[in-house]
Amino acid sequence: MIEGPIFTGRTWREYLHMFNLNLEELEGKSILDCAAGASSFTPIMHKLGFDVKAVDILYSESPRKLYKMCEEHLKILKEALEKKSSYIWKFYKNPDEMFRERLEACKIFISDYRIGRGERYVRGDLRRLPFPNNSFDFVLCSHLLYIYDHRLDWKFHYDSIREMLRVCKGEVRIYPLVKEDGEKSIYLERTFNSLPESVNAKIEEVDYIFRPSANEMLCIFK
Repeated sequence: MIEGPIFTGRTWREYLHMFNLNLEELEGKSILDCAAGASSFTPIMHKLGFDVKAVDILYSESPRKLYKMCEEHLKILKEALEKKSSYIWKFYKNPDEMFRERLEACKIFISDYRIGRGERYVRGDLRRLPFPNNSFDFVLCSHLLYIYDHRLDWKFHYDSIREMLRVCKGEVRIYPLVKEDGEKSIYLERTFNSLPESVNAKIEEVDYIFRPSANEMLCIFK
């Protein structure tokens, strides 16, 4: 059992599938990855020449501490997955492959975090993002909202989505929409009912699945 924030990372390739991202469509766009953790999305996108930033509550910590935390949390995740039969081993063949790929993503992140800390990597609470209004064309958030609705209450979800919309001038994408058991979050319908009239939202199928029924993202357009 992990106490406090979970700090792991997904791979750049996972991001492309989780969020239906097309690199040609992202040309010239500004991107913010929220609660980004140790993912390799930001370092690889930056290397490819994209305008990208990542924000996370733990980005005040040292590279060494973050690497140790990520490695420990990935080991715990791997051990938990080895005991469960409900997960879908399509993107990854097995827990060992997942661990290797995501630990490599963490290493890529740490190398760039040493250089870009405070610039590309900004410490921030998702409910109070440290950016001006309408700063980014795309705002992404994976594996925080909805999936942990047993730990994060409705106010956290409402405030976080409101903040992502505030700093966004284009589109917010959130993945996944289900909890660990594959059931839709209790807060998803409530999100639709609470969005301002000035935005549009839809659920879109994605080319990625790991947890049961986790093949959809929420898109909110300004």
